[in-house]
Amino acid sequence: MTRSALAHTDQGSGRPLVLLHGFPLTRRMWDAEVHAWGPDWRVIAPDLRGFGETPLGDGEFTMQSCASDVGDLISALGIQQKIVLLGLSMGGYIAFEFIRKYADRLYALVLVGTQPVADSDQAREGRYDTAEFVRREGTGALAGRLIPRFLGKTTLETNPGVAEIVRGLIQSNSPEAIARACYGLAGRRDSTPGLANIQIPTLIVAGAEDALMAPVQAETMNRQIPNSKLVVVERCGHLINLEQPQALQYTVSQFLKSLPR
Repeated sequence: MTRSALAHTDQGSGRPLVLLHGFPLTRRMWDAEVHAWGPDWRVIAPDLRGFGETPLGDGEFTMQSCASDVGDLISALGIQQKIVLLGLSMGGYIAFEFIRKYADRLYALVLVGTQPVADSDQAREGRYDTAEFVRREGTGALAGRLIPRFLGKTTLETNPGVAEIVRGLIQSNSPEAIARACYGLAGRRDSTPGLANIQIPTLIVAGAEDALMAPVQAETMNRQIPNSKLVVVERCGHLINLEQPQALQYTVSQFLKSLPR
């Protein structure tokens, strides 16, 4: 990937707040947050390699390569200030790799619906199955498989419009990009040993109805990251910003206001 290869939204002014989207979505999942936080922060939301408007390229899709892409984007934008980095799900996995490589560029961290552990053998097999499924059946079929896992029980029962938003985001991506990301997710490293080394202010946000991320993982991060706070959003599954946008925006805004400026 070249230094400016990531398509991205860049709105507002102030200290940079970089938003990393989840799998298999795009930066458009953050549209409401860009609008909410733009008045006080310079909000930057990239499409990760192969997703949205960013080309897949020839390189391997890994959490490390995605973190390097984000680092290159920050450099290409001429950003000298330390950033606040927010990652949801896969975005959180990439954030852990960003910390490994660019700790000196970070001012604060927000981890949403994510976990530090690597995939189990069973989970890796599930990723491989998903990769071949989307190559074979397409993104529409994949959306039908993933939406019931991504969204909480309350959202599925009371807000069907969210499912349609997620469906549209998934279907906007190519099957090959999603498949390669599956293999990258399956091969990610265990970040648990490095949690105690995260010295910056950290906010951890979890959905009470998240069927993909065990609550114990959020508790582990909160316990092991020294300067961290855990907030659990009720009536919410995995995609917290789409299911309970006002709750996430308020929680993150309060955390950002608490940071020394």
